[in-house]
Amino acid sequence: MDEDLVSAWIGREILPHERGVRSWLARRWGHVLDPNDVIQEAYCRIASLGSVDHIRSPMAYFHRTAQTVAADIMRRSGVINFTSMTEIEWLNVMDSAPLADRTIAAAQEIERVNGVLSELSDTARKAIELRRIEGVSQRETAERLGVSEDVVRNHLVRGVQKVLQRLAAQDAEMSGDARETMEQKAEAVDTSRSL
Repeated sequence: MDEDLVSAWIGREILPHERGVRSWLARRWGHVLDPNDVIQEAYCRIASLGSVDHIRSPMAYFHRTAQTVAADIMRRSGVINFTSMTEIEWLNVMDSAPLADRTIAAAQEIERVNGVLSELSDTARKAIELRRIEGVSQRETAERLGVSEDVVRNHLVRGVQKVLQRLAAQDAEMSGDARETMEQKAEAVDTSRSL
């Protein structure tokens, strides 16, 4: 049963990265060893695991396993001068998902834009959502909203202008608050120095 789970996990999480690992191996050690042998041995090692629950980044694990297999093969064949993977190269192997701070910032920005969109009329908001977010044609947007294409165009222009102006105003308010906070800190420092 565990073998079936591991096999399914390999097919889902490891197999999609095979091409990238194979290319990396060919670039890195293709003149010394056969990437196909390394890939095959890496699959065997991963398949022999009792569980894959401990693996947080399948792509990085596959790369690391392939590197270990390549090192073992070269060691057995007497190749001594092989290059280890540098820290910078490992950055290319890491998970490609956005960092947590960027995900949070993007979610906050979406929430902010949605808040501004909610201030628009229903027709303007729906026109922007259909055209700019969903990518619906202007004609289809007009048909869905039951208005002419000219009305859709006007709502888009005015609505987007209002959204941009409101976001710019919010940014200015935030910058003003930040500037005010900095000025307060500077005053506090100057006051403490004069004491």
